[in-house]
Amino acid sequence: MSNKHTAEFKAQIAIEAISIPLGEINEFAKKKGVSEKEVLEWVSSLKKNTTKLFSDDDTHTGHHHASGEDVDLETEDELLSAAVSHGVNDDNLNYKKLIFWTTSGTALVVVLIVALIQFAEASWFGAQKRASVNSDYSQIKEMKAKDQETLSTYGVVDLDKGTYRIPIDQAINNIAEN
Repeated sequence: MSNKHTAEFKAQIAIEAISIPLGEINEFAKKKGVSEKEVLEWVSSLKKNTTKLFSDDDTHTGHHHASGEDVDLETEDELLSAAVSHGVNDDNLNYKKLIFWTTSGTALVVVLIVALIQFAEASWFGAQKRASVNSDYSQIKEMKAKDQETLSTYGVVDLDKGTYRIPIDQAINNIAEN
């Protein structure tokens, strides 16, 4: 194999090339600046050594699995020793801070809810007031139009008594002439 390339470079090329069809390896190798033979050797080496990575025998890597091994831990801290033997560690909670932030958060939420309720009530009251004003205005407008019609037209007030209505302008003229 070629020694002019680093192991990382060879591994990267082999990983990229492993899924490329055989007919396209030459073009891939040219793009990477290596020979087709080198790429094929690196892919072959990768395939051959992959099983070693996942084998239970890790003597070639120098790593040891912790599963199944007993470890002795010496400490004077009994809490730590008990925690390690049970697989847990004591949580040293600061209850004063916990209560403070819980209370502060709850108070903030309550204030926001009250503010939203006040805002909604104010909006509702304003909308009702505007609707009432608009309603009063339209009623007054209708009443003025009805009164204007009554003042400017002829009509019957009481037929049995013979009382009739005449337009106000004509009534003023009649009074002015007499």
